[in-house]
Amino acid sequence: MATIAVVGGTRFFGKTLVRDLLAQGHEVTIITRGLAPDDFGDTVTRLRADANDADRLTAAVTGSAFDVVYHQMCYSPAAALAAVRAFDGRAGKLVMTSSLEVYNKDTFRWRMSAPPMSAFAEEAELDPSSYDYDVELPWSDPDFAGTNYGEGKRQAEAYLSRNATFPVAFARLAHVLAFEDEFTGRFRFHFDRIRDGRRMASFPTPGRTSFVSASDAAAFLSWLGEAPLTGAVNGASPDPASLYDMTAMMSEVIGGKVVIEEVGDAPGDPDLSAFSCPADFGLSVTSAMAAGFEFTRISTWLPQITRAAIDAER
Repeated sequence: MATIAVVGGTRFFGKTLVRDLLAQGHEVTIITRGLAPDDFGDTVTRLRADANDADRLTAAVTGSAFDVVYHQMCYSPAAALAAVRAFDGRAGKLVMTSSLEVYNKDTFRWRMSAPPMSAFAEEAELDPSSYDYDVELPWSDPDFAGTNYGEGKRQAEAYLSRNATFPVAFARLAHVLAFEDEFTGRFRFHFDRIRDGRRMASFPTPGRTSFVSASDAAAFLSWLGEAPLTGAVNGASPDPASLYDMTAMMSEVIGGKVVIEEVGDAPGDPDLSAFSCPADFGLSVTSAMAAGFEFTRISTWLPQITRAAIDAER
């Protein structure tokens, strides 16, 4: 049994991660602001703190020690700074949930330019230890942080890489999908439009991108906490899919009609699919698979969660 902290863990696949850790017999503490309810009952310990506030986070974990910390709320170098201060001497390892978006060349708007990267990027193509950060940027402004999501994740990785006194791993996750607890609404966007035969907009000849199921995302995080890996590790199903591919898989289950319109001004279209990419853009998962983690193919899990969504409506 390990002593584990999850910063966040009360929504989407963070909840799945907590359930998986409990099922494995670990002692789990969740650290949140206390604003979102959870259904864990007395199976977890709860600490209250803002992950962006170094003083409050440190005060919350004083007197505690954790074998692994899973950080679901590290969106900026300011949050990374708070984690470094709070968990110094208190964490055996920290696993930060990062994102495919760190590789998105369109999000390099700061002083660091995008390095050459493959369509299906490998971890070494973006080295967090060689990237820069600025904790003084207005990361506490929701509009700034939202617009600079990919930049925030890159800078959080960079800060942890260069300042953490404990081992750190970055789980660079693909687009995560589930039919329940998915606050982004992206699965429902596609499910509802296929069911109702409504229009979706797309870039012309959309490229493929990478996906991962919520259950695989949680299992990957859990595994990465125990694995001897540090640094960036990509997490995705091994088979990328285009918008046409994923909607075809879903429509086979739903029985509805897929209506995709390729448009020239795709970013300005309110019906644009979040998974329509102007070119191939995804993740290579060679490293994780070589280290022993097996991802489920999207051709297996996407029809399964689509069926579960249909069953839930009956």
